[in-house]
Amino acid sequence: MPRVPADVRRTELVQAAIQVATREGLAATTTRRIAKELGISVGVVHYCFRSKEELLHEVIRVIADAQVQAARAAIVPGADLPSSVRNAFVGFWKLVEETPEAQLLTYELTSWALRNADTEPLAREQRESQLAGIEQILDEISAACGVSWSVPPGQLARMALAITDGVTLGWLVDRDTDAAVQVLETFVDHLLQLAS
Repeated sequence: MPRVPADVRRTELVQAAIQVATREGLAATTTRRIAKELGISVGVVHYCFRSKEELLHEVIRVIADAQVQAARAAIVPGADLPSSVRNAFVGFWKLVEETPEAQLLTYELTSWALRNADTEPLAREQRESQLAGIEQILDEISAACGVSWSVPPGQLARMALAITDGVTLGWLVDRDTDAAVQVLETFVDHLLQLAS
């Protein structure tokens, strides 16, 4: 059997962890179960990641990055401010609807991380990564559209994350897409009023 480079194997392990966790729950996501998902030995998992916590840390990063990238990819170059902001939220929302199990996993991972002093920094890092990504998107939009925000982008990022977190969690419970999208559209309208 050909040797798989460590970086490729790490990516495979993260995806396998996401698959196991979304299908069977976080409690079932053991290194043994992840190894079985890929048909490899547990030793390979521990060669690539020192612990389950380190692997789950990478899972958190990958899911958070996917949310930011979905929003960024939906922005059309040269679009006006309203279109750019709306498209960013549409891109994020499409990802939510396409990957509900992964979105639910983000809440599970946050709760899991907060319950232990050793893993609590992972929850903080996840949040900081999301905020930084949103702030960067807001900066890119303002630069591309030649506008500035009347509220610091860091504060806007916190507002956007609070709204998207709340709307996503509500949608995971009731699956009322129309209501979720309406809340996001209303927030976008308010956000646009903060541009000058």
